Amino acid sequence: MTDKEIYAQILAKVLIDAGASIIIGGEDSNHIIASMAEKECCKALREIRRVLDDHALDDRDCFDRIEKIVSVCEGLGFGGGSRHDFG
Repeated sequence: MTDKEIYAQILAKVLIDAGASIIIGGEDSNHIIASMAEKECCKALREIRRVLDDHALDDRDCFDRIEKIVSVCEGLGFGGGSRHDFG
């Protein structure tokens, strides 16, 4: 998945969650889209860091940590891919 594809998925989720629609045009549109997506990525990284720093989970719970990280990615609109197909 390319950065542009990830940005598009994140931006779409942000807009849907906000109930908004926007029209972006001109030379600044790529910068605006990248900036919005990077902001969401930073939020996701902070949440992932909190999961990894959760000392309430011991090493036997490693699977649970990974599951929480995958859930963060799914919350942003780009899931865990084929490695999260437990069904």
